[in-house]
Amino acid sequence: MLVKICGLLEPADAAAAAAAGADMLGVIFAPARRRRTLAEAQAIFAAAPPHVERVGVFVDAPPAEVREAVDACRLDRTQFSGGESPAYCAAFGACAVKTLRLPADRAAFAAYTLDLFHLDAPVKGRAGGTGECWDYAQAAEAAYTYRVLLGGGLTCGNVAGAIAAARPFGVDVSSGVETDGRKDHDTIERFIRAARQAFAAL
Repeated sequence: MLVKICGLLEPADAAAAAAAGADMLGVIFAPARRRRTLAEAQAIFAAAPPHVERVGVFVDAPPAEVREAVDACRLDRTQFSGGESPAYCAAFGACAVKTLRLPADRAAFAAYTLDLFHLDAPVKGRAGGTGECWDYAQAAEAAYTYRVLLGGGLTCGNVAGAIAAARPFGVDVSSGVETDGRKDHDTIERFIRAARQAFAAL
């Protein structure tokens, strides 16, 4: 199972998340409150050990922009959270991850030949990072067939229930480990511990 801490804002966030046992670290490159420049992202990722996966999050970005970030930050995965087509995602090979939202995107999985999907809350007009909870049990069918990272409104308090309901390959959190808009390192540690315990209990 995987635990991804997303929306990192500064190098200390990456160091704390990695020390707490995160498998994946995410930085936002799309227009959003948590967006970071290439230089900022490089500094954030540089604070984490090499075994932790680096993930860049994009929303309908020009392919050249994505490739620039991949090269500059040595990204392990590119997460596409907009309306990116199967062909667009396929161009980035095994590192591509597509965000889908249920139930609207239930039929979309088969169109993408990807190793990993990301599931987020279906909030109209928002690409992600809303902190909105949803019916995680809706992800159970997809999680049985595909590798999915379950996201959208997860917190230390509900991650165990969400894992039990959906049985995903991993979980993804951003706003759920923040206090006053900044990453709370103690909460990150508690979230990862709760997620590990929940996965072990399956």
